[in-house]
Amino acid sequence: KKQTILWIMLSFLGLSSSSKINAQDWPNLEKYNNANAELPAPAGGENRVVFMGNSITEMWIGTHPEFFAENPYVNRGIGGQTTPQMLLRFRQDVIDLNPKVVVILAGTNDIAGNTGPMTLEQIHDNILSMVELAKANGIKPI
Repeated sequence: KKQTILWIMLSFLGLSSSSKINAQDWPNLEKYNNANAELPAPAGGENRVVFMGNSITEMWIGTHPEFFAENPYVNRGIGGQTTPQMLLRFRQDVIDLNPKVVVILAGTNDIAGNTGPMTLEQIHDNILSMVELAKANGIKPI
């Protein structure tokens, strides 16, 4: 009986093993986890560019795969993403890939309210935070 009560209490606190299974990866950090691990460091003189964005960015690779295959370009678009989600994954999906340039394509899903209401100022601030992170790490933001 004590064990059952303890399990119920832990479940309410989110500390049970089943809660980890059901946890939501809100910023979709897992999407490019393997691809990032397999991506080699940029070769000497390589001008790597990361494209950070939403479905518009993500779909480019299917529409024009040669654009990415023939250039040192890395697509890190995720459909439906908003700027707070992109900001949370900016380090692992941009900074850690050591690009020279990042192209940030963001804001349409914020306006659509995909993750709830957002003001234009909040959207601006999230994009500005990504720009500041890029610059602080020697990456040119576009």
